[in-house]
Amino acid sequence: VTMEKQLTTLADVADLRKLQTLYLKDWPKHCVGFFWLDNYLRWLAKDPTLKYLKFYTLNGDWCTDGLFILVHRYQLFFCNLSRQKTPELQTALQLLDWSSAYKVSAIHETHHAIYKQLTAERQLYLDREMNTIMYHMSSSQAKDLQVTCPSEYYLADVQLEHAELINDLWSARHTGSLKLIQMLIENNTNVGLFERSTGSLCAWCLRLQSGFLGALEVLQTHQRRGLGVVVAAAITRRIATELNHDVTALVNMNNTAACKVFDRLGFRLVEGEHYYWSMCLPEKESPINWPSNL
Repeated sequence: VTMEKQLTTLADVADLRKLQTLYLKDWPKHCVGFFWLDNYLRWLAKDPTLKYLKFYTLNGDWCTDGLFILVHRYQLFFCNLSRQKTPELQTALQLLDWSSAYKVSAIHETHHAIYKQLTAERQLYLDREMNTIMYHMSSSQAKDLQVTCPSEYYLADVQLEHAELINDLWSARHTGSLKLIQMLIENNTNVGLFERSTGSLCAWCLRLQSGFLGALEVLQTHQRRGLGVVVAAAITRRIATELNHDVTALVNMNNTAACKVFDRLGFRLVEGEHYYWSMCLPEKESPINWPSNL
């Protein structure tokens, strides 16, 4: 008798830690899955009652291929180690509830076809879809980065009071993303660059749940001064020294300014690695039910 396939919840932190170690294989090939798990394991350590977070696998088997699906509020991430079009990942995704809207992050290009096929079959509406390239820097290299901040500015943590400004200027902004920005500020490494004379925030960068550098922004009034490079260097070095992690960034294919920043800092472009992100809605006119206060 063939066992009926079902999505099972992964709730044991010890299992999640073992699953995470599987993603160390052939480093940094599977670093994205590793960083997703690492992020939420750290968040859970701070707040064991973290709401709206679910980890799934197929029939309880995460050992064979590291297969997991992670849903946090409206964010969705899925991964396996083989990266082949294994029927298991396809089955797991088909068993997921697609009646809510998702922001699907860091879809590896080998999984993109499965995802596109599923969204077409379900007649789901893709509101935005982006193809990105990946930059990587080892933690040992990142620890040696020189950070020189111009004397009229200083570097410090971004605070919760800056969340609205950061969210308003974020290119990936969407309903409910203010809450995400607030959670990133509270829980993850970030760097802000402030004007010494006024104490106002002029540039910043946050670390996303995927480990990628995100929301790298310089206020228009302070552009063309190389401040983006300063902030990116500062957060890269902080991640390496505080967490002992490699540093990664995803850049939209057409964002030449961001590419220049990472090239200049000595990041390595990971050849042939593409990741997509996508907004997936049950139907085009469906209200996106992502309350910002959840």
